[in-house]
Amino acid sequence: MNTVILKWNPAFSSYTIGHYLSDLYKVINFKEFDYNWSVWDHDKIHTGDRVFWVKLGFGQVGIVASGSITSEPYQDEDWSGHGRETYYVDFKPDVMINPDTLPILTSQDLTARIPDFDWYRGHSGLVLNEHQAATLESVWHEFLTRNQGYWQKALEARGRDQLWMEKKI
Repeated sequence: MNTVILKWNPAFSSYTIGHYLSDLYKVINFKEFDYNWSVWDHDKIHTGDRVFWVKLGFGQVGIVASGSITSEPYQDEDWSGHGRETYYVDFKPDVMINPDTLPILTSQDLTARIPDFDWYRGHSGLVLNEHQAATLESVWHEFLTRNQGYWQKALEARGRDQLWMEKKI
């Protein structure tokens, strides 16, 4: 199983922060989700691979979601409109975090733990090597465990439209 990093800059993407927040609301309230994302390493990605969704650009930058790839890569129209050969995968999240209201695992923290990967820019859909992937899983689990109490308090104060986890840690 591979670990795939999906990169997203809402300032340049056809998928805006508003789309993300609307989808987060849908997932929390209706359990509906149908995500697809462009991938660079399409020849290395397969159904069942682990995925992490990294927000770039303004505001908090870092991991906003994790999950699993649910399709083999497929070619489709270029999302940017530039006519490039573009491949996509479908994925299902198991965690989604509102980056405007809750802590996320930041690119700064990721760089400190996995310095040989660029967490701030580059192509989306890159596959980590085995060491990077194992480190990321450990760091992600630590992050989720460390923030579980904070998130519970925030959810009680602000409502459920901030965070979604498919399963408990």
